[in-house]
Amino acid sequence: MTGAILRLRREAERLGWAGVAGIALLAFAGMLFFSAALPLRDEVARLRDEADDLKRRLRSGDLTALGKPGVAEQLATFYAFFPPPTSSPDWLGRIHEIARARGLQLQSGEYRLERGPSPRLARYQITLPVQGSYAQIRGFVSAVLEQVPAAVLEEVSLKRDSVESARVEARIRLTLYLGSA
Repeated sequence: MTGAILRLRREAERLGWAGVAGIALLAFAGMLFFSAALPLRDEVARLRDEADDLKRRLRSGDLTALGKPGVAEQLATFYAFFPPPTSSPDWLGRIHEIARARGLQLQSGEYRLERGPSPRLARYQITLPVQGSYAQIRGFVSAVLEQVPAAVLEEVSLKRDSVESARVEARIRLTLYLGSA
C-alpha cells in the first residue's frame, strides 16, 4: 500500500500542480456526466417524443386531443357567463339596493337596451344622475362593479357647486351586458 502511495506522489510531482488540477477536473466532469447528464438524457428523449406528438396533433387540427377545448366550446363558455335578458330587472333592483345602502337616492335615469353586432349579446345602458358625497358615490360605483358581474363602468362625470360644498353631482353611465335569449 505504501508503495502505491509513493508511486502516486512521484507521478504528482512529475505532473505539477497544473497536471494534478487537470486530472481532478477530468474526474469531476466524469462524475457529473454519470450522475446528472446521463439520467436527464432519457427525460429529454421522452419530452422530444411528447413534443413531436403534440406537433402532429396540432397539424391534424385535433385540438381536443390536446386536452384544450375547441373554439366552439370556448365561445359557449364565454357567452354562458352573461346573464339572460330576463334577469335585467333583478340586476337593476340590485343596483338600486346598493345605492340605498350607500345613502344615495337614484331619481330618474335613462335606460336603453341595445343589440350589438353580435346577436348573442345585448347591452343595457344605464345613465344615473346621483347626488351625494364623493365617498358615497365612489363606494356606490365600487360596490356595483363588485356585486353585478356583468356591469361595466362606461363614464363618470362629477360636478361640485363650490369648493366648500361636500355635495357632489354625478352622472354615472353603466352598461350591463346580457346574453341573448
